[in-house]
Amino acid sequence: MTGKAAILVLALGLALAQPKPSSPAPAKVSLPPAAEKVARRFLEAFAANDRAALKDMLPRQPSNLYGPSPFAGMPTLRKPRADGRVAAIDFEGRMTDPGLPRRGLILLRYVEEDGVRAWRVRQIYWYDELPPEADIPDQSATAEDRQQEPNVRRAATEFLSAWLDGDYQRMDRLTFHWWEVPRRPPKWVSFAGAELEARRTTLSDLRIDFRVKLRALGLLPKSVHGNLWMVQEEGVWRVRPLTFAVWF
Repeated sequence: MTGKAAILVLALGLALAQPKPSSPAPAKVSLPPAAEKVARRFLEAFAANDRAALKDMLPRQPSNLYGPSPFAGMPTLRKPRADGRVAAIDFEGRMTDPGLPRRGLILLRYVEEDGVRAWRVRQIYWYDELPPEADIPDQSATAEDRQQEPNVRRAATEFLSAWLDGDYQRMDRLTFHWWEVPRRPPKWVSFAGAELEARRTTLSDLRIDFRVKLRALGLLPKSVHGNLWMVQEEGVWRVRPLTFAVWF
C-alpha cells in the first residue's frame, strides 16, 4: 500500500472509533487534569509528526506500553490480505471490557530486521460496523501478496497469543514501533485544538475519546474522531501507542 495506504488509514481515522446508535459509548468519567494535559500534548505532537515528543510520552515498561489483554480469549481471525509492505486482518471475539466492540482490524507492517523480513503489528482498531468510506480491499492485490496471507495470519496470531499470555517482552518484539520512524511535519494540515472526554473502562487504564480540530491549507476547518488509552507510570500519565486510534 503506497498512496492507497494513505487513503486507507486516513479513512479509518475519520470513520472508526465513532459511537454508533447500536453501540453507545461507555459512560463519561472525570478526566484528571494531568492526564488531559498529556493527551493534548500527544495529539498536537502527532499532528506535527513530532516523533521525539511522542516517544517521550509513551510508557517505559512493556507491561504499561501494552497493558492487559482486552481479549477474553483468542479471537477468530478472518480475511488476511496484503498490499506490498502493509497488511490487514479482521478479528471477532469476546472482549474483557464491555465498552469495546467484538470486531475490529489489525494492521501490520512488513519490515526487515537483521536481514530477516517479517510482519509486525502496527495498530489495532475496534468497530461495530466498518464504514464503506474506509475502502479496505477485500483481497490481496497481487499473487505475491496472496502468498503472504499465511504469514500475516501467523504474525497476528503470535502477537495475540503473547498478549493473552501477558508476555510483554515478546509482544514488543512482534510490534512495529511506528513512533520511532522519523517523519516530516505535514505541510497541509495544522492542529487547532481538541475536545476530550474520559470514558468508563474495566481495563487498568484510562480511555479518552476525542475530536481533534484541524486546519487544512491554513484555512479549511476539519475534524477527526478517535480515542487513546493512558496509564499512570511512576505518577506520570503516558499514552499507549498501539491502540491509539486516529490518523491525519
